[in-house]
Amino acid sequence: MKYVNKNTLIVVLSFILITTSVMFIHVYQQQQRIIAEQSAIIARYAYESASTRIPASGTSSANIVAVRTDNHSGVIGKVYVELRNGSGNILISTNPFVEPTTQYSVREAVVVAENYTRMNITNKDVIIYFDINGSLIGGPSAGAAITAAVIAAMEGKKLRQDVVITGTIEEGGYIGEVSAVFEKAIAAERGGINIFLVPEGQKKVTHYERMTREHHIFGFTFSTVYYTPEEIDLGEYMRDKMVVEEVSTIEEALSYMLSEDKGVA
Repeated sequence: MKYVNKNTLIVVLSFILITTSVMFIHVYQQQQRIIAEQSAIIARYAYESASTRIPASGTSSANIVAVRTDNHSGVIGKVYVELRNGSGNILISTNPFVEPTTQYSVREAVVVAENYTRMNITNKDVIIYFDINGSLIGGPSAGAAITAAVIAAMEGKKLRQDVVITGTIEEGGYIGEVSAVFEKAIAAERGGINIFLVPEGQKKVTHYERMTREHHIFGFTFSTVYYTPEEIDLGEYMRDKMVVEEVSTIEEALSYMLSEDKGVA
């Protein structure tokens, strides 16, 4: 049996380590460059709006609802969309930080919006801002809301601000399932929302209620935390507070979300 020389093995492993590190640094620098370029363009647009009052060719906003990672409570916020003359860039504000899954949802939303409206916006830049209580936007559950906002901006329409949707956006304009629907429903109702749109089949949810049981042993008290599943029909749960409806496509969602009023949202 032949044994690999120890020094040779160390050289090979060192070469692999150095190559991997260089590649990682290169990818990181590329990502930072893209973020910097997008931030510079967004800052330029903001400066132009403030100094010369150049209007965007299309603007819109939609409610979004998410769940915080620290305490798992629902929060409500907004996504803003602007269309400006450009070269087909999709620019996403990184404050708060937007995870790659959400960035992918934004790009899919623009594709679906173009197919839905049959409009070509390669001569426009799409600028996306998020305003929500948190330092991180993650997951694809705002995809449907982003799509509705992009469509409204493209068509010069206004979205109702008393409606919110949770759901992913899929190819063909289909709306996919999401998690934590109950927590999002609670946040929506507390935020003054009148209509809460959920993916098809998610009006009835399983909610796990946190329970605590105390045990007293030899003068000491011990607490056990457990979760009890409970089947909840959101329509019944929110009766007289908020309407909950299921939608399966962006077209169905827009039938609830579009306002009869024209103009900027």
